Amino acid sequence: MRVSALAIYPVKGGTATALDSCDLDALGLAGDRRYCLVRPGGRVFTQRDDASLARLRVSRSADILQLELDGETLVVAPGSFACASSAHVWSRSADVRLAGDEVGATLARWFGTPLALARLERPVQREGARLALGDAAALLVTNAASLDALNAQMAAPVPMARFRPNVVLAGAAAWDEDGWARLRIGEAVLAPVHACGRCEVTTIDQGLGARLGDEPLSTLSRMRMRDGEPVFGLRYAVQQPGRVRVGDRVEALGESTAPRGRL
Repeated sequence: MRVSALAIYPVKGGTATALDSCDLDALGLAGDRRYCLVRPGGRVFTQRDDASLARLRVSRSADILQLELDGETLVVAPGSFACASSAHVWSRSADVRLAGDEVGATLARWFGTPLALARLERPVQREGARLALGDAAALLVTNAASLDALNAQMAAPVPMARFRPNVVLAGAAAWDEDGWARLRIGEAVLAPVHACGRCEVTTIDQGLGARLGDEPLSTLSRMRMRDGEPVFGLRYAVQQPGRVRVGDRVEALGESTAPRGRL
């Protein structure tokens, strides 16, 4: 097996940034989900709330963060993050700093609801692991052949972007991931957490930022149910940090004994 694609999502729920290589630390790929949008009260705003969040593009120059939505740009300086707060991701809270009202006003206009931009200040703990602002684990790993098998059961294929992975592997057979335990990728070693339960975000076209019917979730629900959830891909923790690259050889180290549902 080899790595065929790497991606980070600098703002949780926003557009993917494809990478040729990246450092991998305890929180996952460097720069992945270190920012999020939050509602008043701290609940994280996601594509489940508004599919158009998928069109939010992010770039960085030195310490300057630049957000873009539908051709309009918002520049956020590091000094903008002055207010200590917390952001709620499912059942856990992360320490964050919020950008000022001027940034919030632009986000509210873009998405039609009060929002603030939050930057992760301190990693949070879940099940003994340190996390950034992802849902449940440091990394999501998917298998390109499994997507081919899923697409073969649907009238219209969907791209891997619908599943928002960090690492895509090629060269394995479809659903081989069911037997993977630890993975060695380049200099890094990953430890399995659980199979990834999928939600309505998979029905959102990541380029258009719009829901398009009930696929692939409907077909996946017929093919791949685990503990009451359709699953696709595996969530991993980082056991040994290192640099990973597109084209790196991947070795499965033993057979999986990880649970197959969301923790």
